[in-house]
Amino acid sequence: MSYWMDTQFSSSRDQEKSPASMLFGPQFMSLNLYQLCSAEDLTLGMTLVRVGSLFLEDLSSAPPFSKGHYGSVDVVYIICCQDLAITENFQRWMIENNPVKEVKVIEEADHMAMLSRPKELCKYLSEVVNTYV
Repeated sequence: MSYWMDTQFSSSRDQEKSPASMLFGPQFMSLNLYQLCSAEDLTLGMTLVRVGSLFLEDLSSAPPFSKGHYGSVDVVYIICCQDLAITENFQRWMIENNPVKEVKVIEEADHMAMLSRPKELCKYLSEVVNTYV
């Protein structure tokens, strides 16, 4: 079984009409995105899931990030330690390769921290607003 399980990918030769996209499958959502959420939240997530763009065409033509634009914003990263879609190791790699102002950690948060650990996420977001805005 592949990492993406029942996720569906599509692409088209005509990028203008049909860009590369993906649709998370129920199994992938259950085991990798909502694994610490309630059954009700998972069910709601499955009813709201939509096809999403991979933004390949946007990324291929976008200018590289610059200190003058991207670097002008204070960045705070909140690590979700139980995120199976973007693993903690990969989150830390992103932080190391794109330094941030501050790192916060939610030990028991999955990919959907706003559902699996809403109080901790809200606390951290409030701290960020009070510190950097």
